[in-house]
Amino acid sequence: MKILRNISRILVGLVFIFSGFVKAVDPWGTAYKFEDYFRAMGLDFLMPAAFLLGCLMIAAEFIVGFSLLTNTKTHLGAWGALIFMSLFTPLTLWLALENPVSDCGCFGDAIKMTNWQTFYKNIVILIPTIIVFIQRKQFKSIFSSINQWIISGVGIIIVIGIMWYSYAYLPLIDFLPYKEGNHLPTLMKIPDNAPKDEYAQFITLKDTITGQEISVDVNTYTIDSTYWGSTSKYKYVSISEPKLIKKGYVPPIHDFNIFDNNNQNHIDSALAFDGFVFLLASPKLEKASNKNIDIINQLYYWTMKHHQRFYAITASTQAQIDKFIIENKIPFIFYMCDETTLKTMIRSNPGLLLLHKGTVLKKWSYNDFPTISEVEEITKLK
Repeated sequence: MKILRNISRILVGLVFIFSGFVKAVDPWGTAYKFEDYFRAMGLDFLMPAAFLLGCLMIAAEFIVGFSLLTNTKTHLGAWGALIFMSLFTPLTLWLALENPVSDCGCFGDAIKMTNWQTFYKNIVILIPTIIVFIQRKQFKSIFSSINQWIISGVGIIIVIGIMWYSYAYLPLIDFLPYKEGNHLPTLMKIPDNAPKDEYAQFITLKDTITGQEISVDVNTYTIDSTYWGSTSKYKYVSISEPKLIKKGYVPPIHDFNIFDNNNQNHIDSALAFDGFVFLLASPKLEKASNKNIDIINQLYYWTMKHHQRFYAITASTQAQIDKFIIENKIPFIFYMCDETTLKTMIRSNPGLLLLHKGTVLKKWSYNDFPTISEVEEITKLK
């Protein structure tokens, strides 16, 4: 039993640490996932607390795993693991049945799982979790009680440090499709043989003899004259709206556009440009930081001088754009882009990307926008 007990402790500890870590490196991603949950559950009033609640969950998850893996304060870790699994197992069952959110985000953006896969994963993890909980008093640490608290404190410092760095700058590890080194046009392509969306549509018919109504799939109705022939006993009543029954292939990058005020899309020319392209991305300018915005203004003039390209992209309204331009003495115009795309592009508001022939060379948060000399060093343009 001792071997099974310790294997269960290590397994559950590793799962919780990994789950907490991949979320800690991207706290904004967890906050966005919380917002998805709140919308699906009709809890919109909790939206402002999404980031704080996300960080608390990340820290708790990491500490539970850290406690179990290091065998320190294991009885508390066992309670924490059981509480987590007791809450999230039924939640993921609901997600699998209703599918209000396509991805639960249990492993952040590091590992994408369907809702059913997530539920089955939780069922599997629940077994060793129960073993650890039942056997929680049998675990004996080699450390004293005070040292166990100190070790737990180290775990707290680690997870808080990871979250702070990833919040203040950019994710310590970027799991998103816009990460440095990725060629964006490749990730936007849809293969010729890729599966397409499949829809179902039904026609409601009335039996003129019995008065009973039936529903028939459109394809069945089309090929079977029993339902529509001259001698048919059925009378057409209505047709349903098409319903998606199977999602087709979705490229890693989609809905990425750069629209100007004339609704002209500049995305193709931006990604195919032979030189360097800077993208200043802000999902919502009314929530954007203006810290170091003077550096961005200087960078814009630098790109004009060297005949490079600069696009500021946002999902804000024109009124919000005008206000931001006036308040920060912005010399450039803003283009429009999907808000979710901008949030996926970079976890900073605003954030800066440098592209070369469609490949992401560098990314910066507003806390470390590059100076002109740093840009010249990267581009070799002076």
